[in-house]
Amino acid sequence: MPDLHKAVSPEFKNSGDVIYLLGETQNELGGGEYFKMLGTVGNNVPKVDLKKNMKTYLALEKAIQKELIVSSLSITSGGLGIALAKACVGGMLGCKVSLNPIGKTYGVDVKLFSESQGRILVSVSPKNTKEFEKIVKNIPCAKIGKVSKDEKVIIIDKTRIVETNVKKLHTIYHRFSNSQK
Repeated sequence: MPDLHKAVSPEFKNSGDVIYLLGETQNELGGGEYFKMLGTVGNNVPKVDLKKNMKTYLALEKAIQKELIVSSLSITSGGLGIALAKACVGGMLGCKVSLNPIGKTYGVDVKLFSESQGRILVSVSPKNTKEFEKIVKNIPCAKIGKVSKDEKVIIIDKTRIVETNVKKLHTIYHRFSNSQK
């Protein structure tokens, strides 16, 4: 990154910002946190595709250098579900997210908990979405929701599948984090 002063942090910052998922979601739950919680290992472990990932990272860097990105979080352990929780808890802001644009043939578990490599959760100010979408037009990118000030976290697939609040997520996240030490 040419200018480190333009680096962005992972937490959501502004109500109304648009939430995007960069990168491709695959059925890659094997060895991940979700299967660990279910007491199994699974077969489909995440694979790294350097060529695809490099395109995503270069597009992200360009958008960051143009100061279009408000927040950015690499999706790792626990998948999109945990990334959304981290972004909401970090900024004490809620969100309303639709999983419909993500891998239409996948179930909710894959959409929320896949640990596919090279995926990034970002938020963008509404005034910058057009320019941002031009930069990411050649990589997998799904517009999945908006940040909200009311501290509600709502996740929809075909129906509402999660409705909670940031304070509850904060308590659960920190209880779990402390138990892992």
